[in-house]
Amino acid sequence: MLSFLALGITVSSCKKNEEDEEELVEATFSAHTQVQVPIVLKETGELCPPCGSWGWTAWEGVISSVQGKTFLWSQYSDYFVSNSHFVNQELDPANSVNNAFQKNFPYGGSKPLFYINGAEATSSSVSAVETAVNVSIASTPVDVSASYKIEWDGDNLTVTAQAKLYNNMSGNYFMGVYLVEDKATGTQSGHPSSSASLEHHMVMRGSVGGNIWGEEIIAASASAGDMIEKTFTQAVPSSYIKDNLTVGVIIWRKNGTKYFYKQAASNQTGH
Repeated sequence: MLSFLALGITVSSCKKNEEDEEELVEATFSAHTQVQVPIVLKETGELCPPCGSWGWTAWEGVISSVQGKTFLWSQYSDYFVSNSHFVNQELDPANSVNNAFQKNFPYGGSKPLFYINGAEATSSSVSAVETAVNVSIASTPVDVSASYKIEWDGDNLTVTAQAKLYNNMSGNYFMGVYLVEDKATGTQSGHPSSSASLEHHMVMRGSVGGNIWGEEIIAASASAGDMIEKTFTQAVPSSYIKDNLTVGVIIWRKNGTKYFYKQAASNQTGH
């Protein structure tokens, strides 16, 4: 069995006081750390036989090897070998994050593919992906960190995200919040199980708040020491299993019509 992180994202809890009454513990921000949190994704498709065979096994290995230091998701875009099952279940299917990301990142034209920080991995082997992640963390200067506070009110999710600058920054930057569900069910060609309720790993569910790339946080320039905060709200479908959900914050640099990864934070990692 594949061992995952604890994926529940409810950060408030209850305790009994002396009168046997429940006291709500207030949600707090995750810590800002001047360490890169890479984004790692599998470009995949429900009708892709290799995605369900060697690609499935490789993705399990990637998750196991880099969990705790990356923000991970499986990307099911409409393009090529997809039946739109997961795209149709997104928070906003008409503005699909899966489709937008696939079009934004340089696409190699086949599936499965593994991406690190928006660039295709040079090899689909678990060891190659893990090595690339470790090199990226060790060698990438960190100008900005991200942090988040997660609050639930029934099926309504609020994520307050922060960007903290360590150096002066120039350019156009956005900050988005994304929801990922582990064990989301569906079919998969090439997998030994033909069940329609096969549990897929780390499925991208969309952008919290509806904007694919989030909210603009820097229009032209900002200074070291600046703290920029945005709040994102979303009604989450009751069909999603809350205990299997994780949240990731990504800071993007916009250049022309393209968005480039800058930094991330996730409760997959704890920061």
